[in-house]
Amino acid sequence: MQENRRLAFLIVAVIAALFVQQEFIDPHVEEGMTSEGVMVEIGLLDDLTVAIGEPAPDFALTDLDGDTVMLSDFRGKTVVLNFWASWCPPCREEMPEFQELWEQRGEDGADDLVMIALDFLVQDTMTDARKFIEGNGFTFPVLFDTTDGAVADRYRVRGLPATFFIDREGVVRGVNYGPVFGNLLPAGVEKADAGGGG
Repeated sequence: MQENRRLAFLIVAVIAALFVQQEFIDPHVEEGMTSEGVMVEIGLLDDLTVAIGEPAPDFALTDLDGDTVMLSDFRGKTVVLNFWASWCPPCREEMPEFQELWEQRGEDGADDLVMIALDFLVQDTMTDARKFIEGNGFTFPVLFDTTDGAVADRYRVRGLPATFFIDREGVVRGVNYGPVFGNLLPAGVEKADAGGGG
């Protein structure tokens, strides 16, 4: 009987030690594969803070297909980075304008601009976001912030939507907190185009 208690105690102690090691000493790091076949850690890739006239903080996140995409993959293109969620009415309303511009200059046009819809997953689900994007036929890249909001925090996103205009060199040229209706989207893109060597 005493032998069984010792054995049970030993088993419990080993399991507890493995749990402590896994959770506290060697935390799980989510990684993904880039299009170049390089493994990268999902999340922020540098310690930059967002500011107009400064390089945009780089990150690696997964897209609708589960592929890993880095912001720096798009150097050489003007980037419109939009933080959104499927439940957000102004986010939903501005998406058709993003799609129109994407068709003109990204997908079917000159291929010199990329629209990135970065879903604020802390307050959304992948299922709802996917249903909204696919249900409306939007074809621009959609990424998921699976970092518990770390990327949004670095970009100082306090409400949705929030849109960042980044030039071809990766420098933030404009920010719009709130929807980008009317002339706000083309004006932001024009500023980023001019700032990146046009």
